[in-house]
Amino acid sequence: MWNKTGLLFLSLFMLITFLPWAAQAQEAAKEEGWQFGASIYLWGAGIGGTTAAGGDIDVGFSDLVKNLDFGFMGVIEARKDKWSFMGDLIYLDVEDDKDVAPGVKTNVELKGWVVTPRVGYNVVETKKVSFDILGGARYLSLKSYLDLTGFPSLSAKGHVWDGIGGVRGRVTLAERWFIPFYGDVGAGESDLTWQVFSGVGYKFKKFDLILAYRYLEWDFDDDSAIDDLDFSGLFLGVKFRF
Repeated sequence: MWNKTGLLFLSLFMLITFLPWAAQAQEAAKEEGWQFGASIYLWGAGIGGTTAAGGDIDVGFSDLVKNLDFGFMGVIEARKDKWSFMGDLIYLDVEDDKDVAPGVKTNVELKGWVVTPRVGYNVVETKKVSFDILGGARYLSLKSYLDLTGFPSLSAKGHVWDGIGGVRGRVTLAERWFIPFYGDVGAGESDLTWQVFSGVGYKFKKFDLILAYRYLEWDFDDDSAIDDLDFSGLFLGVKFRF
């Protein structure tokens, strides 16, 4: 079973492995006008939602970190002229036990992937504002288990694909300071999924440091064991430019 130390070493290993490859790819692609980026981030997200039986899913970030078995979050991006191609990956494996009342205890286990491939097209690019329109998909693969004292246990395993459309960009505040923003909405195998993100960033020579708030939600159909599921919280990321 992975622990937090294993998570840290794996994240560092993936970053160290990726950087030399990205540098070589950049040199090979310079003449063709390609630009590359990669981000590793920590999303201080709590997990919320409700089950079809009316039970609450409520795993705070402190509980998530304490009970995290494994997790990884990152983004890769390639850009040429006005077009950009991105992939966002989240993986979590978490378990939480909580006493909600005398003699009543809940046990929640969640294990899942969130993969969001997107294609973007830049429609505004000035010294102050950058604005892209986006299209893509979001994939959620989830295994969940909920046990509440006095009620039947609930378990679910499945995945959903949704098409999404959205916008992203940044507003420059000063020479190095900027406000990033992102939003998308979509549907497909779920009834609705949507996401918003905004905060503040600081631009260094080779990378950007971003502190923001991010919210991501799904609403599922009536046949699902979970009615809705959301991730929300502060986001701290480092985006490397190559």
